[in-house]
Amino acid sequence: MKMKIIYLLVLLTLCTYTAFAQSQKITISAVNIPIKTVFDQIQAKSDYYILYSDEVVPDSMKVSIQADKLAVSAILDQILSGKNLTYSVSRKGMIVIAASKNAGNSKTKGTNIETSINGHVNNQNGVPCSYTTVALAKNTQVLSGCITDNNGNFHMVYPFKTNETYQLKITALGFKAWSQTFVYPDTAFTKNIRLTEESHTLNTVSIVAERPLVTRKADRYIVNVEGSFLANGFSGLEVLQKSPGIWVNSDGSIRIKGNQSVMVMINDVVQRMSTDDLAEYLRALKSESISKIEVISNPPSEFEASGTGGIIHIQLKKSRSDGMLTNLYAQYRQQNKRPFISSGGLIDSKIKNFYLFGNAFVTSDESTYVGTYHIIYPGNNIYDSYTIRNNHNERLQYRLGMAYDLPKNQSISLQTTGNVSKLEQSFDTDIGFNNLSGYTTSGWLRKPVLNASTFNYVWKIDSLGSMLKVISDYAYSEKTEQNLFTGAYNDPTKNSIFRTNTPNTTNIFSFQTDYTKALKNKTEFKAGVKYAGANRNNELLNEDYLNNNWVVNQPGSNQFLYDEHLYMAYTSFEKTLNKTSIKAGLRAEETSIDGNSLTSNEQFTRNYLNLFPSLFINHVFDAKKNEAVYFSYSRRLQRPSYKELNPYRLQVDNFIVSIGNPDLQPQYTHSFELGADFFKGWSANVYFSATTNTIAQFAQPIQNNVLEYQTRNFSNSTEYGTNLNIPIRVNSWWNMNNSVSLYHLSYLYNNIRNTQTTFSAKTAQTLVFKKLFNLDVYTEYRSPYVNGNTEFTYVLYTEVGLSRKIMNNKGRIQLYFDDIFNVFKEQEYTNYNNTQIYFYQKRPTRTASIQFSYSITSGKKFTNKKVDQSNTEEKNRL
Repeated sequence: MKMKIIYLLVLLTLCTYTAFAQSQKITISAVNIPIKTVFDQIQAKSDYYILYSDEVVPDSMKVSIQADKLAVSAILDQILSGKNLTYSVSRKGMIVIAASKNAGNSKTKGTNIETSINGHVNNQNGVPCSYTTVALAKNTQVLSGCITDNNGNFHMVYPFKTNETYQLKITALGFKAWSQTFVYPDTAFTKNIRLTEESHTLNTVSIVAERPLVTRKADRYIVNVEGSFLANGFSGLEVLQKSPGIWVNSDGSIRIKGNQSVMVMINDVVQRMSTDDLAEYLRALKSESISKIEVISNPPSEFEASGTGGIIHIQLKKSRSDGMLTNLYAQYRQQNKRPFISSGGLIDSKIKNFYLFGNAFVTSDESTYVGTYHIIYPGNNIYDSYTIRNNHNERLQYRLGMAYDLPKNQSISLQTTGNVSKLEQSFDTDIGFNNLSGYTTSGWLRKPVLNASTFNYVWKIDSLGSMLKVISDYAYSEKTEQNLFTGAYNDPTKNSIFRTNTPNTTNIFSFQTDYTKALKNKTEFKAGVKYAGANRNNELLNEDYLNNNWVVNQPGSNQFLYDEHLYMAYTSFEKTLNKTSIKAGLRAEETSIDGNSLTSNEQFTRNYLNLFPSLFINHVFDAKKNEAVYFSYSRRLQRPSYKELNPYRLQVDNFIVSIGNPDLQPQYTHSFELGADFFKGWSANVYFSATTNTIAQFAQPIQNNVLEYQTRNFSNSTEYGTNLNIPIRVNSWWNMNNSVSLYHLSYLYNNIRNTQTTFSAKTAQTLVFKKLFNLDVYTEYRSPYVNGNTEFTYVLYTEVGLSRKIMNNKGRIQLYFDDIFNVFKEQEYTNYNNTQIYFYQKRPTRTASIQFSYSITSGKKFTNKKVDQSNTEEKNRL
């Protein structure tokens, strides 16, 4: 379905600076103290972080300064004056201290012609080493210095004397110090200098820094976890919860803006778990392992067009040399009177060019929910139910893989991942309908199994970032599901005993090739093709217990076969001109679907080709202050899940039924966003999205007062809103991260419109009491919101946590209290065709948990390998 979009650009008014603003004008008072201490104060009070070498800045060098609200550049000019030191500022907010070219009074009598040497520095794998300190010395005296650029190149000017002996010294964080003596002009060795990686950070190189919490690219913004307060002993879920612009509910559901769910990726791999499983996986992930989080509200063309809520991409840290890392983890949580227990570990190892990695986590979760229904039908007929739900869930998640580095920057990888679960629930319900009363019991047992294997080949063509990638995936999923229902009423004609079996199997195969060409003039071109095929066999066997025998209920049974073939291609182009970067892309996807209900002989075939353009513009006013404005647009779609297309009918009890919908069409969304970054991590935006054929749950009464739930296509939905993120560092031991969101969401179905304006606010505060503990406090509020034709009540909860490092900082123990006021609840309201539906559920959200983790390292650090997958979007629909 084609749609004409009339786009109206909204003016964005930004918030003004407050007393907590940290500008580049700072105050420093120092009397005859080491210059390194002044460097520490500069980085603590500004956006910058400072790189220097002890070869250039000795401990004995002292300075005095009285600076009252002076610019950082003015302070550096004063303290470096007369010290034969100079500095340079990179676009990444890094200040590099180096020896000045005239250091050591190097110009001697009769020598006034300056010459130069050029060189290139890389690591033992041929990767350029940027921002490396290069010093020229003679007889232990530093003569001159410089730093390498982004590509590892350096250019040093000095009045060299022919046949004189000099020494070139290079130091870099994480590498062994390098030096070589040479006789000028014999400098051919500088063309290819290789540094050897160090197992531990060198004492001779110091980085004193805290990077900006948030930085922006053309199509995403990045939360720099490493080196920030977010890296202090949190779980992965807590890091997301405390990050700007990311909203995490206590049930683990994640969103970026409005009411749209997101896709979560870890090291380029989509996490294809349920909300609960993903939440537990992220709770097991440690913040110390996270490097950064990419938040992509409008994904570019290189990502599949599926998914309208955006992408959260978690990138883990990477180390370098040979060695092994092991991390062990255990957690116990008390959920009212029932326990939650989780444990597991990960291991990564590297021997020369061979990598071996894996992890496994097991979980046992016992809990009790309470739920109620209150339905008022036309004619004042009233239905009431009260249900106690007992859960006993066991889960195993694992990942195993290996990789091998081939010559010429090539590598191959093989990985297998899987989930094995046993989910048991029992429902005990009291029912009343007018003069009818009864009691029902239901036992629900599910055993889902998922296994996926991935092979990929990567060729890094050059040091600029050009790359060829080939990925092949196969995934197999199966699930057995049984439900035994018994209902007894004061009217014996309503009594019933039935059972349902709903097994399904799914096979997914995909193959993709991606090519990236990076040019020296800040230009990048990407292109790729992909095929994905999926087939699924859904069965629904419904049996009634009649006359002491199980009899198949033919109208309530079904077998459904589903085949899907996706053919995709994309291209994108990105160019940076001065301070403005522009990225444009186009993706084409052809979808071919065949559905066949063997039981009802219902068949359908669908073929459609769609184009998905995207555009991103980002202009940087001041990179050091992280000030920029940006605009983005993308067209996306959301395909129905395989289960939603299955024409099944599942009778929950005598009054509640759930049915599938083979007529579901994909939904299409046009999304626009305009925003700005200002201050130190502050940001604001406005956005607008228009969706046709919106997929949402629909609730309605049908014959015999039965309430029917079905996923349907709404005519359209629109959403617009604004977000403001305000991280504040109160002082060195107190960090605050605040976010507010306001959005308006409207659904249209059968000329009936359901709208709601929703406000959200959250604050995450971390207080570090050195040698004692860390205190974390998190509070979130969300006003009522809508989804489909259902309205949801407000959300409010508060979490408090204490943590402390132990065992020489290798271990960490944490104590957390969730929803301490026990106010979190799930409450829904639907009014359709004069029928009012009230639903309420209370889970054990007020909990107390204790957690312990311990890290073991041996040998040198190594590069954690990540294996890309090509069918992850399809598997996510499972």
